Amino acid sequence: MSSLAQELVEITEQEVAAVLATVVEAEGSAMIEPGAKCLIRDGKVRAETIGNAKVVDAIVRESATHARSEKSQLVSLAVPEADAKLAVFFEVMPAPPKLIVVGAGHIAVPLVKIAKVLDFHVTVIDDRLLYANRERFPDADDVLVGDMAQMLKEMTITPSCYIVLITRGHAYDEPCLRQIMHSDAKYIGMIGSRRRIKACFQRFREEEKVTEAAIERIYAPIGLDIATETPAEIALSILGEVIKVRRGGKAASLSGR
Repeated sequence: MSSLAQELVEITEQEVAAVLATVVEAEGSAMIEPGAKCLIRDGKVRAETIGNAKVVDAIVRESATHARSEKSQLVSLAVPEADAKLAVFFEVMPAPPKLIVVGAGHIAVPLVKIAKVLDFHVTVIDDRLLYANRERFPDADDVLVGDMAQMLKEMTITPSCYIVLITRGHAYDEPCLRQIMHSDAKYIGMIGSRRRIKACFQRFREEEKVTEAAIERIYAPIGLDIATETPAEIALSILGEVIKVRRGGKAASLSGR
């Protein structure tokens, strides 16, 4: 197992998510010292100084909740099988948020600009070079041209990814959605009228391989309910919903979620 310092350096350099658990207080016969640490990445222990396998397993299980919420927290943790009662601080080190904008139309332009102000790593994908280019999106980190559904299929989608489907129609949205609806993305939003979205979801429900849980996690119609009219306002509404999901906010979504 690598040293804690070495793993922390790699996490910073690679910009990946991790949780650092530090024992603040400890009681019981397990002889856990305050200050002992456990570094968890991708659900696996990368380094630890705790020395008790049962306590480490309990910490790894607890870390999953905090990794998903991206919130650090002091937790009281009882581990009866190790005769240990602990106070553990779970420090969440989230990966930089990644916004994947599928469709490079008129809404995508202000969407990318605002997302960069909010420190998102932004990827724009479209199948039209006329739209997906550096002149149109100078602020984007990546601009990709090709079959949108295929590119999504080949991407590594992690819980730090937020995906916005704003293509030029459901003929393009639906194939893209099929590639990501069972992914680990933290947010999936799709633009469209309620009528079109209802029809889309009904088609999905008639397919055995599509689960109801996968459908219910999609934010559609996309965005917060702020009575938008212009492309910039729609972009603001979409990113507001992304932030709501990321931070656990309570604002009303157009999807009713």
